[in-house]
Amino acid sequence: MPRTQRRNSRTSALAFRMVCAMLGAFSILSAVGCIGGSTDGHGIDFSLSASPGAQSVVAGRGASYTISVDPPAMIGAVNLGVTGLPPGVEAAFSPGFQVNGSRTLNVFTTTTTPPGSSQLTITATASSGTHTAKVSLTITPAADFAMSVTPNSQTVKPGMSTNYSVNVSFTGNAAGPVNLSVVGLPAGASASFDHNPVTASGTSTLTVTAGPQIITAIAPLDVIGSDRPGTIKTPIAISIIPADFSLSQAVGPVEVNAGGTVTGQILVVGLFATPGTVNLSASGLPAGITATFSPSTVVGAGSSTITIATNTSMAPGDFNLTINGVDASGQNLTTIPFTVVPGNASAGFFLSASPLTEFIRAGDSAFFNVNVSAPGGTIPQVTFTVSSSESGVDGIIFPTGKAPGAYGLQISTSPFVPTSTALITLIATGPNGSQTIKVSLLIDSTPTGP
Repeated sequence: MPRTQRRNSRTSALAFRMVCAMLGAFSILSAVGCIGGSTDGHGIDFSLSASPGAQSVVAGRGASYTISVDPPAMIGAVNLGVTGLPPGVEAAFSPGFQVNGSRTLNVFTTTTTPPGSSQLTITATASSGTHTAKVSLTITPAADFAMSVTPNSQTVKPGMSTNYSVNVSFTGNAAGPVNLSVVGLPAGASASFDHNPVTASGTSTLTVTAGPQIITAIAPLDVIGSDRPGTIKTPIAISIIPADFSLSQAVGPVEVNAGGTVTGQILVVGLFATPGTVNLSASGLPAGITATFSPSTVVGAGSSTITIATNTSMAPGDFNLTINGVDASGQNLTTIPFTVVPGNASAGFFLSASPLTEFIRAGDSAFFNVNVSAPGGTIPQVTFTVSSSESGVDGIIFPTGKAPGAYGLQISTSPFVPTSTALITLIATGPNGSQTIKVSLLIDSTPTGP
């Protein structure tokens, strides 16, 4: 049976002030609403949901909601609209759609938008019927000061502190006071300001202290400044890392035939000081998978080659392999998304491919790494055939010369390919049989301009 397509989270970043598709052009949504989508529903019923259920936004800024349908494939066959927008608020559905069955509803305001709360009704219509979902939108007054925070991210060890500069600048004759606070701190962390509230334009130092009991945390934070007219929220981040080094991988996500091997790099980078001797290991490996490192220790910053071998008898599945690094300063880890698909043990070789999925616009091209392995033997001469589930999608494969068995798979698309998911099938044939592996291509054909 053909293997179920997997989807990853890679999607295109859409500009915030997107406008709705209507009659082949884009237009801003007013309080009346906007419709976008196809009318071909094939009579299939669906459900509609919206998240988050509530958003609060300062006048002059924007918010977004994720609008999802189930089954996901129906997202391209429904007309979406929204009503209930308060005066001074505009909104637009992002053009195109995501393979998880969702589109983004962007809402934007002006500094003169009146404060208050409203309930918005999202409507999805197809030939099978109409469904609605409701969300709330709260608009708070615009503040009479500006605020910024530098840097926007810091890294600290457990038990240590780090600082941010919070810059407050009053406008016109405003003089505060501005009360400062922080939300989103991980458990065991604390924050303080060297002066709070702020009564004159200037800088307040924010100190974040990571508790000694924290193991590893990467947390988004919000610095909030509030005075009587309004509130400003500025996002920052903190990474609490227990060791003097970071650990990352240049291996996956990767897919391999059962029986094949995959190689890649584990990277050690210094954070607070030059790392000592970092010992590498793998944990939580499922039955049928082994991992070895060369070298197994990295002195200072550097890299190690990891070889992941699979057994021909192991069951297909999706796994996350945990790679651990330990030196005198502490421990860090990284994970490798790893997928095993059925293989033909008698072929005498195996295939692997990465990444599993690429996202491109129609007319562009994508690149995948393909490797041929023959554990315990010589890689035989093989020939390849490439096919696609979508017309207008073509592929060629060629040796990269990086290592024996290393190939590149180049996929090109016609600018006329519709928005779709193309399943690319690669078959390699050798003297004793063939192997098959598949990757996916998410194609967006949405127009980029009016």
